[in-house]
Amino acid sequence: MKRLLQLLLTVYIGLTAATLWADDLKPQITTGPDDKNGRYMFNITLHSAQEISGLLERAEMLSKTTRDLKNTPGIALVLHGPEIEIFARSNYKKYKEIVDKAAKLDGDSVIDIKICKTQMGIMGIKEEDLPGFIEIVPYGPDEEKRLKEEGYVSL
Repeated sequence: MKRLLQLLLTVYIGLTAATLWADDLKPQITTGPDDKNGRYMFNITLHSAQEISGLLERAEMLSKTTRDLKNTPGIALVLHGPEIEIFARSNYKKYKEIVDKAAKLDGDSVIDIKICKTQMGIMGIKEEDLPGFIEIVPYGPDEEKRLKEEGYVSL
């Protein structure tokens, strides 16, 4: 009986610790003094379509927090990696859900997607290959720096 109680206690402690550890890994939306305007920036490189979709979901959730800047995108997504291909017109059928969601969030002034022209050149993607709601910036890392200077918080 004593051994059974010890085993149950060990299992209980293990499960409690695992639950607490898992809670620490869940994405959390926080606000603090650095993001008083609710302006966020996602630096995006080497993300899969599934991760981009998740980022759009997170952007939508963040948009529901109060922001001082209404009708101004509070979330900038700066893409400068292979994930740019998700938004190429030639891949629209494959990534329709993601592109349509991004277009809707852009139209609702929730997000502003920016794509690095330098990376586009490397990948052979032309400006006309991308939807009109995408903003093309000369160099992704410089755009991230500019956004930080404007008060965006990097996520």
